[in-house]
Amino acid sequence: MTKVNFNEKLAICYTCCGPTYRKSALDKLTNFYFDHPNLYYFVLTDDRTYFKDLQRENLTINELKDFYSEYPEIEEYEFFLESTDEKDYGEKFVKTKYLFPYATMRFHLLQAKEHGITNIALISTDSVINLERFTDETFKVKNKICGTAGWPSDLNDNKIESVKEVVREKYNIEASDIVIIFDEAVRLYILESIDFLMKFFNIWNEVTTELYRNKKIILHRGSYVIHDEFILAVVHHIMGITGPFENWAPFSNIFTVNHNPRIERFWA
Repeated sequence: MTKVNFNEKLAICYTCCGPTYRKSALDKLTNFYFDHPNLYYFVLTDDRTYFKDLQRENLTINELKDFYSEYPEIEEYEFFLESTDEKDYGEKFVKTKYLFPYATMRFHLLQAKEHGITNIALISTDSVINLERFTDETFKVKNKICGTAGWPSDLNDNKIESVKEVVREKYNIEASDIVIIFDEAVRLYILESIDFLMKFFNIWNEVTTELYRNKKIILHRGSYVIHDEFILAVVHHIMGITGPFENWAPFSNIFTVNHNPRIERFWA
């Protein structure tokens, strides 16, 4: 496929920290995707030089460090573990008990904003977005999120409550006890405007940073990442970002997820 069946711009975004994840992202961007005026590719990484030979039009590559000056708190709380060697990276990951900060994907919103794009796919490096599934109908209804799965939170979940507390204190908003959680492997956002996008980014950023500051982020830790699924569940709720449950057809099978931890995090 070398054409698209829609007229809106779409941001295809990969976050990759470490040699194996960079390799996965580069493979997808080189061999799966193609150039088109409506397709924009955004990479957020620990080493931009790794992608120096990537030939893709509408390509923007940032290191997370590029955002340190405006958002200095990420250097303290959400830095990327750096290494050029796979074995060294794996050893550092284990010895330092590093946890990848998944919410750094929010900085793709700033990349998209610079190009006036409000349709944003945040994709794990083991996954792809199937462009042949998209038509103008996909982008018709705004302020939607689509992923591979969504489920309601449990009542009085500590992870949800930790986010609700921040939202209550910072914005004087009382979020619902039950919110919808979306799997973080792949997410497509269809937003109404750049202003809405920036409001979404700012709330996501402020809530995440506050969870680090008050040390409640520990509730969101997994075996190798700090998850953002429960953080975003509350942020989506107060922003009015919902799943396309009333009309799922335009979003069917838009992602292919192929988890392969033996390659990407072999040290585990």
